[in-house]
Amino acid sequence: MKFVWVVVVALLMAMAPARAEEPVVPERATPPLWVVERDGKKLYLFGSLHLLPAQTKWTSEALDKARAESQVFVFEAPLGDGGAAMARFVEKSGKLPLGKTLGDVLPKKLHDDLQEAAWSVQYPPKMLEPLRPWLAGVYVELYSYIKAGFSTYYGVDHLIEEQARARGAEIGYLETVEEQLSNFSVLSRGAEIAYLTAAVRGVLEEPHLPFELLSSWASGDTARLSDLLDEGFAEVPQLRARLLVGRNQKWIPKLKAMLASEKTHFVTVGAGHLVGRDSVVEMLRARGYKVNGP
Repeated sequence: MKFVWVVVVALLMAMAPARAEEPVVPERATPPLWVVERDGKKLYLFGSLHLLPAQTKWTSEALDKARAESQVFVFEAPLGDGGAAMARFVEKSGKLPLGKTLGDVLPKKLHDDLQEAAWSVQYPPKMLEPLRPWLAGVYVELYSYIKAGFSTYYGVDHLIEEQARARGAEIGYLETVEEQLSNFSVLSRGAEIAYLTAAVRGVLEEPHLPFELLSSWASGDTARLSDLLDEGFAEVPQLRARLLVGRNQKWIPKLKAMLASEKTHFVTVGAGHLVGRDSVVEMLRARGYKVNGP
């Protein structure tokens, strides 16, 4: 599932892939920044990777200037409470009925592949057994990035929020952790299994993916990021509709209100929300807002 972690799985880190050659980890990144304008007011949109390797640096003069001009910093959901909120949600909506295990609900081949994928990312398969298929998929995908050396500690959201709090800036969020994760929990069992199948296949067959995604983001290649997004959701259109498009639509009125205020907002969300069709950027442009950027 090529892009889901960019959208949501950083929340799991608060609780918490072999290659023939050494992967290339960019030391400098120049990710794109968008500026939304209306009636002399502006709002910044910055696409993040929630997890990054320590050596990738992404600050720039343009980003520093945009943040210095902003009074309010907005993020997807409050990561500081991510662990506690995730734990509550898992107990309520992330587990199979008592006495059931993944071995009972998954096809045998998928269950065997899941165990192989879990061991490959150094996550004990037994810990996945009581979980619903969607949550098992999120875990194996997340831990493939952790094994590759990515961490939320170096992630864009974490660093921007930490720096904004240090200067006493106002902080806001587009949604709660529960609202974010509910997009998974309402999936049909068939869609859950389709997502888990794609996640497992990605871990076993595409160990290079974390670095491909990082390279595209670091070079500001929005076309490649969009392609990765489309490929990642191709097998689970139901999840795309809820996790990506539906959330983008819900954010538009909130972004419009921010732009109408007397304060400049710097909005940081997963890069997947800002590229390609059905992106926040395209939705704003379709509504007549001037959006400078890729």
